[in-house]
Amino acid sequence: MTMPAYSDPNADLLQAFLQTEYRVLPRADALDVTIGQCHRSLDERIEHCDWAILTAFNPGASREEPEVNERRHQQLLAAIADAGLDFLPACNRDPRGQWPDEPSLLVIGPDSGWLIALARRLGQLAVVAGRPGEAAELWLVAGDWSESLPEHVRRVSK
Repeated sequence: MTMPAYSDPNADLLQAFLQTEYRVLPRADALDVTIGQCHRSLDERIEHCDWAILTAFNPGASREEPEVNERRHQQLLAAIADAGLDFLPACNRDPRGQWPDEPSLLVIGPDSGWLIALARRLGQLAVVAGRPGEAAELWLVAGDWSESLPEHVRRVSK
């Protein structure tokens, strides 16, 4: 994720989340998910199901050692398997290259309560979520955020 130089660390982090490239890596061509945009080709590819992009890497936006991140990724894979959900591999990428790529997963058809609880258990501050035909949103699941948030960003409390 991009970490620009602003005076408010939470504003910096929110801006980084908004600028991150959320790249879905399905079997054929990669697809970039952008917060605030609809993604009809993704909707079609996953048969018009709700979806979410979640990583287990670098909880709390703090860099972890590769082996720690890999163990956490395995926990994410196990949780998705236990829930009986399908997924596509993805990668969260900083377009400026100042933050390491974070392997992630696009989870197909997650229950929002389950998703939020899992993100919190993994120490994540946010997930990207979408519904068929609607703009992708950034869901802030933990952390201290401004009262005023941009369009397509919301705090969730489930």
